[in-house]
Amino acid sequence: MTTEKKPVFIDFEASSLSGFSYPIEVAWGSSVEDIRSCLISPSQCHDCIDWDDDSELLHGLSRRQLLEQGVPMDRVCDLLNDALLGRQVFSDANVYDNLWLEKLFYAAGKGQPGFRIRHIDELLCERLAPLMVRRQELIEALEELRRAARSKIARQHRAGWDVRFLIELWDMVCRRWPVTDGD
Repeated sequence: MTTEKKPVFIDFEASSLSGFSYPIEVAWGSSVEDIRSCLISPSQCHDCIDWDDDSELLHGLSRRQLLEQGVPMDRVCDLLNDALLGRQVFSDANVYDNLWLEKLFYAAGKGQPGFRIRHIDELLCERLAPLMVRRQELIEALEELRRAARSKIARQHRAGWDVRFLIELWDMVCRRWPVTDGD
């Protein structure tokens, strides 16, 4: 077997799903043992006023908790760039996650992040497409794997849980379809 550098998975939780939302939590990791998670303090962001009570019910994080326990936005940006610069980074909602990543860096006055977030389906299809005869076979295999990965982890609506799910999904793919030297 070849040694491949594991991709990194990332997820954000946000104040709402509106266009005025802002990131309130981020988690990232390439294995379950190295998942890193930060609550994000909105104190540096004068535009971070949008708050959805229904979203709070889902993730269980209050604005007060973020202000008291959150990491300053500029520090979160530094942590992310230090950990993810030059790495392949994936999520299952990259459109939203890239939006919140950009909002975080903008609010912190950090310019552009040193990485981009791609959709996990790109990674999964790169691995599985050469092995599948039909497109429908690929779609069915991915759905089966998602169900199996979800069943292994107790559901929470938090960034760390979502990263753990993505890691489990990728690990299941790698165990089921390992890359060999001949590939």
